[in-house]
Amino acid sequence: MKTALITGATGGIGRLLVEGLVGRGYRIVGVARNGEKLRELQEKLPAFEYIIADLSKEDFPGTILEELERLGVERVDLLINNAGLAVRKPLLEHSREELENLFRVNTLAPVELTRMLLPVLPKGSTVVFVISGVAFINVPELPSYCAAKGALHYLAVNLERELEGRGINVVRVYPKQVKTGFFTRNGVPYPKGSIEPAAVAGAILEGIERGRREVFVPGYLKLLKYLPNWPVFTYRFRY
Repeated sequence: MKTALITGATGGIGRLLVEGLVGRGYRIVGVARNGEKLRELQEKLPAFEYIIADLSKEDFPGTILEELERLGVERVDLLINNAGLAVRKPLLEHSREELENLFRVNTLAPVELTRMLLPVLPKGSTVVFVISGVAFINVPELPSYCAAKGALHYLAVNLERELEGRGINVVRVYPKQVKTGFFTRNGVPYPKGSIEPAAVAGAILEGIERGRREVFVPGYLKLLKYLPNWPVFTYRFRY
C-alpha cells in the first residue's frame, strides 16, 4: 500500500484529496492544526491517520518526522504540500507577525518539509506543490499572498530540477480563485468565476496519475505564463 502525506488535510481541497486518495487505495497521513477535525476525518476514513502540527512554527518538520516514526511510516510515496494562508488587507496594514506567518506557511514550509522528508521519499515518489494562479498576476486585495505564492513558484521550479536527480517527480498546481473558507471567514462573497474545490482536487489527482509537471485549473490559466507584461498584469476580484 502506498502512503501519502497531505498538509492542510481537513478542509476544502485537502479533504477532497484525502478522500480521493483513500479511494485509490492509499494510506493517508494528514497534517493540520485542528485536532478535532482530524479526529472526525479519521472516524470516517479508517485508512486515514493524522499529525497535529502548525506549519507557521519553526519546529514543525521535526514534529512531523517524530510522528511519522511513531506511526511506523518508513516511506512516503506522495507528498502534497497543500496548506495555505491568505490575508485580505493592504500591505501597509499587515503586521510583522502576519507577514512572517503567511510566508512561513505558504512559501517556507513546503520547501522545509520536502527537504526534511527526503530520507523517506524513495525513487519514483512524487511531490506536489499547490501554488496558485496568482503566481503569475497581481491581485491588489491579496498582496502578501500573491508575493508568497510567486516565491513558491520559483522555489518549486528549482526543486523540480534538483529532485529530478534523486528520481523524485514534482507536480506544480496553479488554480484560479477557489470557493474555500477564506472568503467566508473574511465576510466577502466568492469572486465571480470562482471554481469548486472538487475541480481542483480532481485535476491534481489526474495530474499525479498522468505524471504531469504542471496542472492549471482551469486549463486556460496556462496562458498567464506567456503574458508579455508578466508579472505586472493586475486582476481585481469582482463579486
